[in-house]
Amino acid sequence: MSSITYHTNVPTLTWTDDGITLPEPDAILNGFIQDVQNAFPDAVLYDSNGKFLLSTPWGQLITSWAAVVLDKNNQIAFYANQVDPSYAMGRMQDGIGRIYFIERRPATYTEVVGVCRGGISVLIPKGTYVADSANNKYRAKQDYTIGDDGTVNVTFICETKGAIECPANSLSMYEIITGWDSVSNPKAGVVGRNLESQQQFEQRRRQSVAGNSVNSVDSIMSALLTLTDANGNPVCQDVYVTENNLSEGITNGSVFLKPHSIYICVAALDSQENEQFIAKTIWNKKPPGCAMTGDKVVTIEDDSGLYSTAPTYKITYSYAVSVPIFFQIVMARSQDQPKNAADQIKNAVYNAFTGEDGSIRPRIGSRILASDFFRPVLAIGNWARVISIQIARDGMYSNSISMGIDEIPTLTKDNITVIFNG
Repeated sequence: MSSITYHTNVPTLTWTDDGITLPEPDAILNGFIQDVQNAFPDAVLYDSNGKFLLSTPWGQLITSWAAVVLDKNNQIAFYANQVDPSYAMGRMQDGIGRIYFIERRPATYTEVVGVCRGGISVLIPKGTYVADSANNKYRAKQDYTIGDDGTVNVTFICETKGAIECPANSLSMYEIITGWDSVSNPKAGVVGRNLESQQQFEQRRRQSVAGNSVNSVDSIMSALLTLTDANGNPVCQDVYVTENNLSEGITNGSVFLKPHSIYICVAALDSQENEQFIAKTIWNKKPPGCAMTGDKVVTIEDDSGLYSTAPTYKITYSYAVSVPIFFQIVMARSQDQPKNAADQIKNAVYNAFTGEDGSIRPRIGSRILASDFFRPVLAIGNWARVISIQIARDGMYSNSISMGIDEIPTLTKDNITVIFNG
């Protein structure tokens, strides 16, 4: 029995050291045309002018076959690229993350510390509601008891996930408890976020590669960025770590680093629960015996169980100062722009700044370029014609601003000004 060799003129995928190469769509189509002509010499595929007869039954079949092959080639190429961390997304990106022992961060809730005042020993139960000026509701994280000074710091968690702003001095009582007189929040809340995007996850994966090491600034930063509380929620919104390895003090912006010291700045809720998580993480990763610079001092115990009387240590770090950022956006007026054009522009800039659209949000110590926000505004629609975008932190608008190593930028939609010219 003789063997039969089958042959097709349709080009195949090519695998090289540079990756996968796909044949061009025209080459796939022409390959099918040649196959049909070889199998059915009498098939009429072209008109008298040499134009391919797409509307004929053969034309429809050939173009459908070519479309199927092209689609499958694209799917294979897409899947092959999912092993590259720079392109992976979804389930494949989650798998790469697990190699580094990190999970995608879920959507989180805004948290804020409220100073509750009232009678001594009055209980504020877990789940007690307060509200902010925008009528967003927050629940007490656990049971709290008002102390001898008539106050207690209560961590309240927003009941809605996502980037819910809670400005300073915006909380008020929502329900009545006998002996509880008032609540206020001297500091703004730590804003929650949506499910971690592909870009945000990849940035954190790159930062986490030092997570298994110790005695370096990278290992401290990585450990704090992946730190979660007892409920699995991220503790630190952002982290900045640097060191001074000289025998004399140095100044970095407004921060003075003592000789041979490390400086750690975290963007996190300043609560008693969080400070122990943060301090113990730093202690587990920092070099022994080094000095520490900062304005927050937390005492921790060595809970390793190696000592009959556990030694205590003082860990020093700083909380990032929130710096309000302002935008001034000048647009060319368009005849077909919608009535809510200004609101759409504000939403686009705000979502890009906070990372809600998948962008990488500005961080502690970062330089922020106004030009980075052209893309989200232009993506709104053809009517969005940008004349200029400028950014400021102190009333002086420019093309860029810089944050100190003890500062984290914050933005509210009220701080975005949209001007239409023409």
